[in-house]
Amino acid sequence: MLDVDITDADIDQFLADYNEREEDTSRHLSFDDARCTILKNWGDVQACPGSGKTTLVASKLLILANKLTDDDGGICVLTHTNVACHEIRARLENHPSGARLTSYPHFIGTIQEFINKYLALPYIRSLDLSVSRVDDDASFALMDALVSIRTRGFLERKRADVSTLKISHIDGEPKIPGFDAESNSPSYQNLVNALDIRIKRGYFFYSEMYYFAKACLQENPELADALRKRFPIVMLDEMQDTQEFQDDLINGIFSNDDVRLQRFGDPDQAIYDNMGGENPNSSFNGNTELDPVNSTHRFSSDISSKIHGLSLTQIGQLQSFRPDPDGEVPHTFFLYTDETKMTVLESFCILLEEVDPLRSMSCSKAVGAVEGGGSFISEYWPEYDRRKSANNPKPLNLIEAVRKEWWVSHPNAVSQYELLVRCVLDILRMGNVLCSITDPPRHHTKTSFTSKLKAEGKFRDFRKIVARWISESCPDEGSWAIQVDELMNILGIDDREAILVEYLSYIDFETAPGQSPEQTTANIYRAGSGREVEVGTIHSVKGETHDATLVLETKNYQFDIELLVNNISLEELGRITAVRKSKFARLLYVAASRPKTLLCFAAHQERINNDQRQALQTNGWRVSLV
Repeated sequence: MLDVDITDADIDQFLADYNEREEDTSRHLSFDDARCTILKNWGDVQACPGSGKTTLVASKLLILANKLTDDDGGICVLTHTNVACHEIRARLENHPSGARLTSYPHFIGTIQEFINKYLALPYIRSLDLSVSRVDDDASFALMDALVSIRTRGFLERKRADVSTLKISHIDGEPKIPGFDAESNSPSYQNLVNALDIRIKRGYFFYSEMYYFAKACLQENPELADALRKRFPIVMLDEMQDTQEFQDDLINGIFSNDDVRLQRFGDPDQAIYDNMGGENPNSSFNGNTELDPVNSTHRFSSDISSKIHGLSLTQIGQLQSFRPDPDGEVPHTFFLYTDETKMTVLESFCILLEEVDPLRSMSCSKAVGAVEGGGSFISEYWPEYDRRKSANNPKPLNLIEAVRKEWWVSHPNAVSQYELLVRCVLDILRMGNVLCSITDPPRHHTKTSFTSKLKAEGKFRDFRKIVARWISESCPDEGSWAIQVDELMNILGIDDREAILVEYLSYIDFETAPGQSPEQTTANIYRAGSGREVEVGTIHSVKGETHDATLVLETKNYQFDIELLVNNISLEELGRITAVRKSKFARLLYVAASRPKTLLCFAAHQERINNDQRQALQTNGWRVSLV
């Protein structure tokens, strides 16, 4: 095992160097005993909301960077989401010692990226298969276009879905939806053909990469040893959201005496851990001996005292580094009727005017667990559109990338150009345009694509059309058709298959008069006073910090706040074990731990009885009938 023990002297030196470079004293770092222990040790860590987990992870990486030599191998940092990955990278890139951690021999990326890069993609290519795209939506769309009307009707009768037509194991036939065994029926043959065409065109689902990765390790057992030698230090972030099959694969490689392995997360915030019906991990979320970081920088004790009853791990009331507010903050339970439900957001805004008359709060949000069934978010505000998102991870088609509203998260021409180039590279993959200078031919990278355009004398034409998209307003339908033809001529694509036609299609985006781009890409409720509140799901705000948060009661078989009101009022304490109640508790805990200043809930008057209202008031809540 690599000898990279971190000492108190290493931590002191890091803090001295870091704070010396930081002119703003309010941003100086310091670590309490619990955080110093985690920096020095390698146990699994439960980091509470607002604990500064990313700062802790980045600090440990920076300390390690100064202790590693070129012969020691690299550090592998795995995250569950791109957001977490980018946040860690940003912390490292802003530090002189951190830049070297973002390049060879180190790796910082999502678990999916790691599996693809080091295991699945090399294995797929060893089978003489090409890889055009690893994308669930694109893979489903391609097969869906290949399914006949007859087969579609068969699947509907069987309550089956073509999206389940995946490679589930490497040897033998995959399970064909709607069939229990091999069949000579036209629908069976149609589905097998759709799968075969998808694989030959190089389209794969994300989950299929794990089956290829497992096969790669089974057939090449020495590869795990090579990865351990390459990465003797491994850190996993957002561990609570890792699924069982991901955890098993990573543990199979790195749970070894030759590797320093440390995992960070919070089981109380595990709201993504069973996505797609997959089992959640148990090695972390079921670990009762996690090293806790139970002090927060986000909110003061007036909020921490109100939310700890929702903790599944019973971590207890979080300690706070923030001073208590000057006077009492009216954290409020809004109780509505059927007739007043649509006034809840307005009531929240009126309360915000009371708490924040100078409007210094810049981020207020209202969130609910579900939308689309039962009692849901749009019942509070019918204009809520769950398809809107200012942080959508990728455009669904090219015109969405051209459309100005998309660029809220791409604020300058450089990042806008990069976004458009990534979309064009996707077009080349869909059109199966390969780079001919590689052996065997591969799909284009930005560098090879630029070289191709320059060699063909088309680079200036390409830059002109992209510059037009960046500098001019979104084209109308007629202009769009002409511009797409120009682009296809530049790319040398004549035959547009179904999936490419869809990606290049025109969509008429209507923007209401007076709306800004930010307002068209997010659900913004504007009160009569002009105060604005963004509305969304709890999943959409995980990891965020708000000034004020309103948690909206929703229903998934049962009403979430009704089921947990006794935990919120602290009348009912102890470990929560019921499956549905545990799921609700995690969601409400994530939502309730977002705000720095003001926390509110909204529930129906009939579902909160008089005794519960009294208990809420005893625990410091204001109860307001609307």
